[in-house]
Amino acid sequence: MAVGGILGVVVIASIALWQAESSSSPASSDPLVGRTGQPAPAFTLPSLSNLGQNVSLAAFRGRPLVVNFWASWCIPCRTEMPLLEQAFQAEHGRVQFLGIDANDTQGAAKAFLDQVHVTYPAASDANGSVATQFGLFGLPTTLFISASGTVVGRYIGQLHSDTLQAALEEAFHA
Repeated sequence: MAVGGILGVVVIASIALWQAESSSSPASSDPLVGRTGQPAPAFTLPSLSNLGQNVSLAAFRGRPLVVNFWASWCIPCRTEMPLLEQAFQAEHGRVQFLGIDANDTQGAAKAFLDQVHVTYPAASDANGSVATQFGLFGLPTTLFISASGTVVGRYIGQLHSDTLQAALEEAFHA
């Protein structure tokens, strides 16, 4: 039993350390990782913005896209959401944004979106299948997808205003 307790503490400490590291501002001016240049996996998900409709990756083709995977129960996700909304507004349509709520209920997700007044499109990935297609292993994770549909890179962990601006610059404005 003692070994199980120690193992549990080690796991919790590892998760806390990973979250602290992933949510801190990067030391370098190169915030994006995972630059595969591969096409983003196609998906269609139920919309949280327009209930009864679907959202697909194909609908965003032709302009750069920021895809933020989040959940209403994820504290770093809740913290960064207003920054994403500000960036969406500041881009004036030059860059599209999409929030994908993963492993969550539609009711909780919709309530959170209403609370923080998110105006960019959002979709529900209730069972996490799309997050899995993108190879995600933690939330929040933000992907940057080119106008042609290729993955430019990703940011793992909570975005801060400086890292979000640097990622947008690197991905789409450089």
